[in-house]
Amino acid sequence: MRAPIKIVILFAIVSCTVARTLINEDLSWDAYKVKFDKVYEEESEDQLHRKIFKDNKKNIYDHNGRWLSGDETYEMGINQFSDMLDEEYNEAVGAENDTYNDSGDVEYESSDTLYNILNPSIPPYVNWTEKGVVSPVENQGHFNNSWAFAAAGVVESRQAIRKRKMVALSKQNLIDCCSATKNRMSRALVWIRRMGGIATEASYPYRGINGNCVYNATNIGAKIKIIIQVLPGDEIVLAMNVAEGPVAAVISKEAIKNYKGGVFNSSKCGASPDFSVLIVGYGSSKKLGDFWIIKTSLGSKWGEKGYMRLARNKNNLCGITNRAFFAY
Repeated sequence: MRAPIKIVILFAIVSCTVARTLINEDLSWDAYKVKFDKVYEEESEDQLHRKIFKDNKKNIYDHNGRWLSGDETYEMGINQFSDMLDEEYNEAVGAENDTYNDSGDVEYESSDTLYNILNPSIPPYVNWTEKGVVSPVENQGHFNNSWAFAAAGVVESRQAIRKRKMVALSKQNLIDCCSATKNRMSRALVWIRRMGGIATEASYPYRGINGNCVYNATNIGAKIKIIIQVLPGDEIVLAMNVAEGPVAAVISKEAIKNYKGGVFNSSKCGASPDFSVLIVGYGSSKKLGDFWIIKTSLGSKWGEKGYMRLARNKNNLCGITNRAFFAY
């Protein structure tokens, strides 16, 4: 009799988990607007976004049903993007297309000088957040500023590894003073080097909106001498670099739109980079496979407390290696 009882108990647990997960997505339109600070003054506008929200909620519900059945590797969830038009979403997360390498400002890596392809040597697991060299997750808000968070993040983490001291660096300094409209993340690194440093967060706090540049050399929190682009298309090389410290990268925005948890792995994620992130580690799961550990600037309520896991060694999923940079 014990075996049937165990089966009944297991079924009850699974059923409760399914119900709880799906109920969590059953957020009303009014509750959603309050939670994510959405205001639509025109009735027609409100109805349009309500329909988008309703459609996305159904897609999330259906996806999570498959996830609970083991047919998906990641969970979806309602977030600040769930009621947005495509053009609104594109504007919110940006379009980096980060390919900058001009006048010797950025150095390219060569696989010949990095590793023996037949005998790569990398640790099986790396997570720099556990070593105290990654600053807390922040929220870029309604501004397309992921590039500034990624650039400042990679500089502050690499410096913290060298000097064993974490100094938060100013994203607003880059937003106000780096005038680039394309290739923003790598050009922000170039700006830091040319100007002789980047201000501390304490001296130049984040506002989000672009303002007047008030760069002051007396408030410098970090300097860099060399900027390197990781060899594109090679996840082994990227892992080798991440094993030495966090790496700033630009991934396809499709990865973040509905992500809530698990290892994101979807054929719908293209290789065209749009959204800047900080790769802080990597690992493997027997059930879900290899993954990258990625820090975003979407706030601690998004994803896995502001982080996500992206499938690794899956043919450069989401273009993870295409625009990866670090500096020291």
